[in-house]
Amino acid sequence: MGGTAIEQDMTVDLRVIFSLIKKNTPLIILLAVFGAAAAFSVSEFLLIPKYEASVTLVVNTRDEQATVITNDQINSAKQLVNTYAVVLTNDTLLEEIIQILGLNDSVESLNRRISADVVNQTQVMRMTMRDENPDIAKAVLEEIMARAPDLLVSTVKAGSVEIVSPPKINYRPVSPRVSTNTAMGALLGVIAALAYAFIKKAVSNTFISDEDINKYLELPVLGVIPSVEDEE
Repeated sequence: MGGTAIEQDMTVDLRVIFSLIKKNTPLIILLAVFGAAAAFSVSEFLLIPKYEASVTLVVNTRDEQATVITNDQINSAKQLVNTYAVVLTNDTLLEEIIQILGLNDSVESLNRRISADVVNQTQVMRMTMRDENPDIAKAVLEEIMARAPDLLVSTVKAGSVEIVSPPKINYRPVSPRVSTNTAMGALLGVIAALAYAFIKKAVSNTFISDEDINKYLELPVLGVIPSVEDEE
């Protein structure tokens, strides 16, 4: 009997939920469209597009006598990636690049837009640079790569690096993601509409049907006054 009562309560609650959704469907659609339109407008017209340039390098250990690369050498090379990333983005080097390229930028701002990651847990390193101007992003990486081999050998003294491919530009903006932001705006609009509907229902003290009286007051319904429409 207990299980049946619980199932009945769940059925009633689901009916209430679906009823609220159905009743507030116009509001849900309206806020979803408004959220999507707002997010699209901000992403498309207000946010400045950012472009990304990237370069791929192979990190090696300085064991020039070895003809076979072992797992230990690969692991050592992967551990060097973080060290290389710090060396290749040091303040002195970035300050020099800013002066050479005539950038109106600070060292800290430029450093935040440069990243280095290991590719698929291999000894391959990928450096990326983001900027509002794709040509500047490429130029910064080119300046870094021109100094990378000698700088790493003289500074780290534990490995070497080889450039697999020169810096390349992705002329498709990596941010903002207009389609993703638009979908998120629509979703937030739906959530806002549902939240409004459920809060309005929760604070309402009006009983609409005899089922509400039985459920919330636990009182029997003695009678119901029918609604009579005037023919005129």
